[in-house]
Amino acid sequence: MNTTRRLTETVFVITLGALLIGGVLFVIGQAAGLVAGQNEWLEFFNNVIKPPICIAASICAVAGLLLSYRRPNKAVPQQQKVTSS
Repeated sequence: MNTTRRLTETVFVITLGALLIGGVLFVIGQAAGLVAGQNEWLEFFNNVIKPPICIAASICAVAGLLLSYRRPNKAVPQQQKVTSS
């Protein structure tokens, strides 16, 4: 089970990084297209860049949900009984 959690964490981190970098590129590209007045740039970023970002966000959300349900089992420390002398 630990391997499954590690795999889920890896998928979560990779997709989170991909969607954050993709989101920044998307916003910068859209802003540049607006400033330059290039409709083709806006269409490119909307049609080519946005779908992979949305897929990465969906995978990241599912991995995050799975991570919230499967926590590693930790040994609960037992309290010592206090004896009076």
